[in-house]
Amino acid sequence: MIAIARMQVPVILLEFDGVLVTTPIWRPVELLADGFMKFNEKAAGNLNRIIELTGAELILTTTHRITYGIDEWCRLLATRGIRAPRISKINEAATISAMSKRAAEIEAWVTKCGVKNYVVIDDDSSINGLPDFIKNRFVQTKPMLGLDDESARKALGILRSRIN
Repeated sequence: MIAIARMQVPVILLEFDGVLVTTPIWRPVELLADGFMKFNEKAAGNLNRIIELTGAELILTTTHRITYGIDEWCRLLATRGIRAPRISKINEAATISAMSKRAAEIEAWVTKCGVKNYVVIDDDSSINGLPDFIKNRFVQTKPMLGLDDESARKALGILRSRIN
């Protein structure tokens, strides 16, 4: 019964670069005191708003996920104003060489987990190459804008849709 209830919780599959971190590639990324990148405040606020309105969990798809354990990610995200009820990683890959391409990892996760109410938020256009049932739940951000108001509205619409 618990597993069924959990499957109904909305899920955000989340990349950081180009979604929460929007520093142009020609400028150094600002780091906070904890040594991790500063997030675009508007993008972080939009993500937090989506989480608050839907109760969505975060699944980290970012390559940065291998840098820290879940407890540390909870602290790092909280420091940046992100308050998710649950945070996990898309898989157990612990090194860059153990990772597949992000699109393949997302497709494997969707297939394995059977979660129907999710949104993929990423700036990576390769996600568009996935099957329509995944691509239709994809919000592609613009790298230097990140999770702006328009992208946030689209993500919220996907999570609130009755077509899962």
